[in-house]
Amino acid sequence: PPPPPPPPKPPPKEEVVLTEEDYKAMYTESAKKAGYGAAAMLGVGLVSPTAAFSNMFTTFALSGVIGYQVVWGVAHSLHSPLMAVTNAVSGMTAVGGMYTMGGGLVPSTLSETLGFTATAISAVNITGGFLVTKKMLDMFKRPTDPPEFYELYAYPTAGFIGGFGLINLGFPQAASIAATASALGCIGGIAGLASQSTARMGLVSGMSGVSIGIAATIGSLSWPASTYVQLAAALGGGGFAGYEIAKRVDPTSLPQTVAAFHSLVGLAAVFSAAADYLEHAAHSPEMLDGVRLTSIALASVIGGVTTTGSVIAFGKLNGNLSSAPLQLEQRDQINMAAGAGTVAMMGLLMTMGHSHPAAGMFALAGMGVLSGGLGLHMTASIGGADMPVVITVLNSYSGWALCAEGFMLDKPILTTVGALIGSSGAILTHIMCVAMNR
Repeated sequence: PPPPPPPPKPPPKEEVVLTEEDYKAMYTESAKKAGYGAAAMLGVGLVSPTAAFSNMFTTFALSGVIGYQVVWGVAHSLHSPLMAVTNAVSGMTAVGGMYTMGGGLVPSTLSETLGFTATAISAVNITGGFLVTKKMLDMFKRPTDPPEFYELYAYPTAGFIGGFGLINLGFPQAASIAATASALGCIGGIAGLASQSTARMGLVSGMSGVSIGIAATIGSLSWPASTYVQLAAALGGGGFAGYEIAKRVDPTSLPQTVAAFHSLVGLAAVFSAAADYLEHAAHSPEMLDGVRLTSIALASVIGGVTTTGSVIAFGKLNGNLSSAPLQLEQRDQINMAAGAGTVAMMGLLMTMGHSHPAAGMFALAGMGVLSGGLGLHMTASIGGADMPVVITVLNSYSGWALCAEGFMLDKPILTTVGALIGSSGAILTHIMCVAMNR
């Protein structure tokens, strides 16, 4: 029999001709958004409590714009490596942990123990995250590619850190300049991963930025020698564990490994926030102002959601949990109740945390339980096929948690890197939703 006739061609789409009113409506909508943004900026100016807050907000806003811009146009093949490198850079939560450490060779208080733990698990995330990124990029290598010598960039990075160590002894502003260099390296890392031609250079830039940031933090500390030994144990032990974990991961398990590392970033943010509150509640409650308490609350809540959500995402991608969405009755009401309870605990901390440490600790514990439960339930209610998008959302959350730490500790480097990760993660989420037709 003769072959069937080809299917008829679809009729050509009619070209839509826009009128002058259509163009005016587009410009009007855009102008409205600009007006909303202007009003929001004026609102921040009205409520800004101190010059330090205003300066930190400027850092936040500029870094957010940079993060927004650098990932537009990222190739689909680089979605996972970009997530991995931003996850590694978000290990800068180690800085928050370091500022809450103390006690000599071993921690002597609960806050110091939390700071040590936050630093150690952040180090796991840093080394593991960068090694996972390298493994992902190695999958794109071809036998015909020219030889690469990116290890040579270790020399200028080491030279900068060594030079900083020397001049930091007599020039107190050296640490601020080193922190700026660290932020530039992290920006270059995320921007580089947006293109195949610059991806490996981006990985090197991100590694250099984080290394310089850790060195700048160490240079700003004034500890007894024994506490530096404790720090070496936290960074060295955590870094070794992260390397060993990532080394054993096969190529098919790389995405879920990124999710697992995300949980460590969230947990480090929670521990650092709790440690900072405990330390100031015990020794300097007058420093627990509105900005600090709000930042502690935000870091705790965002970190809690990130931690449990990342664990569930890992379980679904790794096959430990069913990929089917959890469908509890009244699930929306459960989420709303947990959200309302979390907001109430945040309010309790911000209103009574400075004068009633017991109430503050109760609020921190309540925020941890409720936000953790919220992250667990919301992620479990999403199907396994959408987990890659969920991971990008959690990646963005880890940036905002880091940002809150920056406001909490008044450290611009954390705000810069956090806003960079948060905004770039949000844009990457949008790009992936469009690509996956979600």
